[in-house]
Amino acid sequence: MFESSEKKEQLPSQEEVRSVFEVILKGKEHKELRVESDEKGVSLYEVEVALENGEKIELNFQRAKYDYKNKELPAGGQFSASIHATYYDKDGMPYNGECVANYLDGNWEYIS
Repeated sequence: MFESSEKKEQLPSQEEVRSVFEVILKGKEHKELRVESDEKGVSLYEVEVALENGEKIELNFQRAKYDYKNKELPAGGQFSASIHATYYDKDGMPYNGECVANYLDGNWEYIS
């Protein structure tokens, strides 16, 4: 029997993603919206936080569904998972969004 030269893909657990949400939200209370998992672990995780002014922020963790190791991708696409924030006004209309963290090989890179 031989060992594969390619190391096993490391992905964050649901608990790890939850703790990253808490860091991003700086301890603000949030509500879990949706969690989806498969044989590799958590693939989608969404939470939202209501702000005092009636606006809200939704954080969306998503595991890459493409070959993120493809060297032809731009550097911003070479991550196994990312967290994006979407900002909603008091009427529930989205008005802004941004990538706030990327994950690769066991490490989180915070963008903002």
